[in-house]
Amino acid sequence: MASTELLAPAPLDESWRGYLRSAIGCVSLDERPRRMKVFLTGASGFVGSNLLERLLRDGHPVRALVRRRGAAGGGSELGNLEIVEGDILSPGLASKVDGCEAVVNLVGIIYESRNQTFEAIHHLGTKNLVVAAREVGVRRFVQMSALGARPNNATTYHRSKFAAEQEVRSSRIPWVILRPSLIFGPGSAFLQQMIDVARRVPLVRPVAGTGEYRFRPIHVKDVVECFAQSLSNPEATEKTIDLVGAEEVTLNQITDEIASCLNIRKTPVHVPMPLMRLAAAAFSIVPVKPPVTSVQLQMLEEGSTADPAPMKRIFRIEPTGFREGLKHQLD
Repeated sequence: MASTELLAPAPLDESWRGYLRSAIGCVSLDERPRRMKVFLTGASGFVGSNLLERLLRDGHPVRALVRRRGAAGGGSELGNLEIVEGDILSPGLASKVDGCEAVVNLVGIIYESRNQTFEAIHHLGTKNLVVAAREVGVRRFVQMSALGARPNNATTYHRSKFAAEQEVRSSRIPWVILRPSLIFGPGSAFLQQMIDVARRVPLVRPVAGTGEYRFRPIHVKDVVECFAQSLSNPEATEKTIDLVGAEEVTLNQITDEIASCLNIRKTPVHVPMPLMRLAAAAFSIVPVKPPVTSVQLQMLEEGSTADPAPMKRIFRIEPTGFREGLKHQLD
C-alpha cells in the first residue's frame, strides 16, 4: 500500500508531493513503509534485539513476546513498545497477538535440551503462532527460517525449519519466509565462539575438519533491513528468500580473518572430523551446554551459501562483505 493513502483521502498532486517530501526528509512518499502494529517473537535474541530497535525507529508499535519481563529492554526508550510474557508454545497465544496487524517470528534454538527440541520450538511453536495469527486476523506473517531448510537428507534442525515454513505457507495469511546464512556482527554467537577459540587455546588455532566448507555470512544490519522491508514490500510477498552476504568465504578464510583482525599469530591446526564427532558425542551425554554438537558439525560440513541476486533485487540492498564487516567490528 502506498503511504500516500495514509496521508490524504485523495491522490496528491505534484506540488503537495514536493512539499511533503521535503518535510519528511527527501524520502519518496511511495517508498515510506506503512506503520503497523507488529507482534515480535525472539525480541531478546541477537537478531531480535536489533530488529526491535529498527521497528521502533520506523514508527511501528511493537508487542514483544518474551519468556521473562525485562529480557527485551533494548529500544524501550523509543516508546511504542509493549512487553508480554509467554512463549510460542503457550495455549491462549491468540489473546497476546490480538490487535496486531503483522507477526515477525524469530524464535529459534541451536542447541536441543530435554524440554526444548528443534521440532517443538521451530515447528510446533510456529504452528501454534500461525493458528493464533489466523484466529485474530493478522495480515502479514514474516518467518525467520535458515539457509538449507529442506524436508529430506537434512539435519533435524533443517527439517524442523522446513516444517515451520510449511505451516506458514499454508496459513492463508500473506507471508514472507527469509532464510539467512550465518549471521555476524556485534553480539553474534558464532563469531564470538570463534574469537574465544582463537584467543584461549594455547599455541595453535584449531580449525574443524578441512576448513574448506563454504559460507556467505551476512551482517545483522542487512538481515534487519530485509525483515523490516518484508512487512510492506510487495515484491517479497509469498516468497522464500535466501539472505546471504556479499562474498563467499571458506571456514579457513573466516578463521584467518579473525586471527588477522585480532593480531593472533598462532599456527592453524586442523582437527579431523571423526575426532570432532567423537567429542560432540561425548558432550551430548554430559549435562552442560556443549561447545559443539553433531548437528552443528553436519551443518558445518554442508556449508551455507546461495545466490545473493534475488535478495538484492527484492530488497534493493548491497550486503556488507564479511571481511569489511569483521574489520569494522574488531579493528
